[in-house]
Amino acid sequence: MDASKAERVLREIESSSGGRWLPIIGRRRGQILVEQIRLHRPRRILEVGTFVGYSTILMAKELPEGAEVIGIEIDEDEAEQARANIEAAELEANVTVLTGDALEIIPRLEGEFDMVFLDADKWEYFNYLKRVEDKLHAGSVIIADNAGSSSRAMGNYLDHVRSSGLYTSEFVPGGWDGVEISVKL
Repeated sequence: MDASKAERVLREIESSSGGRWLPIIGRRRGQILVEQIRLHRPRRILEVGTFVGYSTILMAKELPEGAEVIGIEIDEDEAEQARANIEAAELEANVTVLTGDALEIIPRLEGEFDMVFLDADKWEYFNYLKRVEDKLHAGSVIIADNAGSSSRAMGNYLDHVRSSGLYTSEFVPGGWDGVEISVKL
């Protein structure tokens, strides 16, 4: 993998907005994501809400050979764009993008996940977590984007990761928003 190709694709995605807001994690919160990957060294990541592959590329470029990201995107056009961007970044060997409703796909996935990145329908974060919880192990990391701006929509999710006794959890600000980082006990 050529890191410069991944960086080029990330810059292209950032500039493709033409000044319009794009629902991507961006560089500031993206750096938090990268730091968590470097800290925890996951071998298998589930991403819920792939969009055009920006965060997928951020994560995949940090992974060692043999590690994988499985992304789920509900919109077929965005999933196809994500696949094209991932291929342009030369990361397709480490990434699978599935198309469909994550609430239906997650239960069909096999194996455990070392990390989960949630960046889809904020009202469904709790339901995504409940679907994947049996696929987590002690030390699995869950990163939930937009935990500042969407804390009301994420209320059930935030209550669960902060109060259930199953996780240690903290809000980490980044840019105009932040992420909730939870580690399964």
